Amino acid sequence: MRAAWLVAVFAVACVCDAHEYEYYCGTTQPEPPPALPENAVTRLVQVVVRHGDRTPNSKCWSDYSTTWNCSLTRLAYPSEDGANEVSPAIDRMYRQNFLYGRNQLPGNCEKAQLTDIGHAQHLALGAAMRDEYVTKRGFLPGTLSAADLYVRHDLESRTQQSAMAFIDGLYPPTAGLKETEVVDMYCQDAAKQDLAPNADLCKCVTRLEAKAVLTPEFLKHELLVSLPLNLKLEKMLGFPVVNQEACDCALAMYCHGLPWPENFTEELMDELIEDAEFQQRSFISYPNASYYGRYGMGFLMAEMYELMLDNRAGAAQPRFALYSAHDSSVRVLLNMLGVFDGTWPAYASYLAFELYTDTAAQTDRVRLTYNGRVLSLPACQKTTRSDSDCSFDVFAALVATLTPTDPDRECGSC
Repeated sequence: MRAAWLVAVFAVACVCDAHEYEYYCGTTQPEPPPALPENAVTRLVQVVVRHGDRTPNSKCWSDYSTTWNCSLTRLAYPSEDGANEVSPAIDRMYRQNFLYGRNQLPGNCEKAQLTDIGHAQHLALGAAMRDEYVTKRGFLPGTLSAADLYVRHDLESRTQQSAMAFIDGLYPPTAGLKETEVVDMYCQDAAKQDLAPNADLCKCVTRLEAKAVLTPEFLKHELLVSLPLNLKLEKMLGFPVVNQEACDCALAMYCHGLPWPENFTEELMDELIEDAEFQQRSFISYPNASYYGRYGMGFLMAEMYELMLDNRAGAAQPRFALYSAHDSSVRVLLNMLGVFDGTWPAYASYLAFELYTDTAAQTDRVRLTYNGRVLSLPACQKTTRSDSDCSFDVFAALVATLTPTDPDRECGSC
C-alpha cells in the first residue's frame, strides 16, 4: 500500500507527472535536519509539519463508491486538572467511532481523516528527530519532560493525531508506568487559528485571492484551461464534478492502490494537477509572495519569533516546539521566505527553524531545514553571504517584513 497523497486547502497540485506521484505519497523513512556546523550549540528548535496521509476531503463525485475503512480511532478521558501525570493510571477511556455507511465517504471514515499510514509517517518523523536531537546532539533529554515541549494543532482531527504520533516517536511511551504521562497540546478557536491562512483571522486572505482571480493572466487561464478541462472531465466521468475535488480524490486513490474511474487517464490527471498548481501559485503570490505571506502565515511567524526572543532572554523552556498543520502552512511559509521551488509539500513534510549559538563567534544564528535539506534564504545570501543560515539580526529584520505590526488596521485595509 502506498503511503500518502496530497491535498491543498483550496486545491490539490504538484509539479510532477503521473509517474512521479509516488513522491507525494510520503515516506516512513524521513531525513532529520543534518548536524549543525562546528562550534554550534542548539538553543531552540521549532518544527512546522504537514499532517500525515488522510482520506479524501470531499465526497469526490456524484456516484463515488470507493469504500474507505479506517482502523485509526481516538480515545479520550475527561480531565479537570492540569497535572502532568495521572495517578493511578487511567482505568477507563472512551473511543470515538464513525458509524459505517453514514458519512460523506463510503465506509467508516471521517472525511480528511488521518489513516494508519499517516500515523506511521509521523511516528517515523518523531523517531528521526529523536535520533538527531536526543541521541546525536544531546539537546533534548532522553525521557519525556513535558515542560520542554510546546505542541500546537488546529481543530482538525488529522493535525491532532499527527502531533500525537510525532511526540510518541520523539518520546516512545514507557511500558509499566504506574502513572499516565500527560502532554499538553494547544489549539485555538477556528476563527482565531493561525496555523494556516485564515480569512476569519485576517480578511486580507480572501481579498487578495479575490483580486488574484481578476488578473488578466488568471482570467486567460480560466478561459483557455480550467473551463475546457472541466468539460472534458465531466464528459469522461459522465457527471458534473469540481476539478479540484476530482484531483484530490484521484491522488488519494492512487496512493492507496485503488483504481481510477474508467476513462480517467494519466493525461487527464496531469492536466488537473497543472491547472490546480497554477491557481494555487496565483493565490499565494498575489501581489507578491511576501505580501500574501504576511497575512497568510505572518501571525504564526510572529509567534515563533517571540519564542526565539524569549529563549535569547534566558527562558529555559520550551526547547522544542511542534506546530502540526497543513500543506498550505508549509507551502506559504516557504513561498514568503523565498525558497519555495514549486514542489508541493508531501504528507508529513516539515520545515524546521533552529536557533543556535556559534560559540566561536559568540553570536546567535538561525538555520532552516526542509525535509532534511538545509535552505538558503535569499535575505541571508544578500547580507551575510551564507548559504546555510542567517545571523539572528538578519533573520529578525526579515521577520519584521513578514509579520503584521498593526493587525487590525492592516487586515482592514489591504
